[in-house]
Amino acid sequence: MRTDAERDQASLRRRLEALRLPVASLQRHGFVMPSDPVATMREPEAVGVGPDGTAFAVWPYREGINRKQVTWHVGGRRRVVGAVDVETDLRVSFVQPLPEGRVLLAATRAKPSAVNAEVWTSSGELRHRGYIGDAIEDLLTTPAGKVWAGYFDEAMGGSGPEGHGLARFREDLTAEWLYPLDAELPYISDCYSLNVEGETAYFCPYSGFHILSAAGKRVTDWGPSPYEFAHHLLRRGADLAVLTGGGGPEYDVATLLRISRDGVRQEGGRCRVVLPGGMEARGLRYTCRGDVLHAFGRSTWYSINLDGLSTAACHGRA
Repeated sequence: MRTDAERDQASLRRRLEALRLPVASLQRHGFVMPSDPVATMREPEAVGVGPDGTAFAVWPYREGINRKQVTWHVGGRRRVVGAVDVETDLRVSFVQPLPEGRVLLAATRAKPSAVNAEVWTSSGELRHRGYIGDAIEDLLTTPAGKVWAGYFDEAMGGSGPEGHGLARFREDLTAEWLYPLDAELPYISDCYSLNVEGETAYFCPYSGFHILSAAGKRVTDWGPSPYEFAHHLLRRGADLAVLTGGGGPEYDVATLLRISRDGVRQEGGRCRVVLPGGMEARGLRYTCRGDVLHAFGRSTWYSINLDGLSTAACHGRA
């Protein structure tokens, strides 16, 4: 068994190797901000990106414990496109759009059967409340108004949807589909990464780290990923980019993969994602939508797509 010093040295060596990789710079995509910055907190409580690339942010008011403002934004503009005030006691971790201008707010943690999700109209009317599972790791909606939720390992053993590792809900927050536990599919101890493109979810769970997709009632197992412990997954056709996450020495490294009939294999090189100008990209909040990685640092909205990652990685190999 290795000592702490030996583990630290191994971690340092891996970080030094990562620093030798070519870099792919995030681009400034836009900004998120409240409509009344004096009355609200300076940093959003939650941020998210919808299916069409619109960003959403939740801003607690300085006065009024349960009063929050939800704003939405498009790339390239330094102004609020729309905003609505809501009264909610949720500790909001996720914000996502739904059809007809509705907005979904959800909290990561909840006691069994307690309310941890709400649907609000664009005029500030509460339409639905419900329980969508404890220990939510990722939450993404679809153009049709479905809600995909992936759960982390503290959900194991839960009697609700969280016990399945991945679930899909209707717009009224009732469960529509649960990841099957008895279909000879990889067990989800922790849904490490989740990407929703159209109505299809792509995910890579612990502990087998298989790349899987789910659409309707069908789950497809594409095979084990050559790279494990990835928290961010981009997808376009057969092309994949797996980004590591967390606090490990390769937290900012992207590995390019490809799906084929033979399974998932590494194709191309690897690169490191950095801020514009080359500074390390730490402390960002990420959302994966199709082939685009969105990142938020305070009010700044960054992005990079699969082409940008591929160009950097392949240039490094050359």
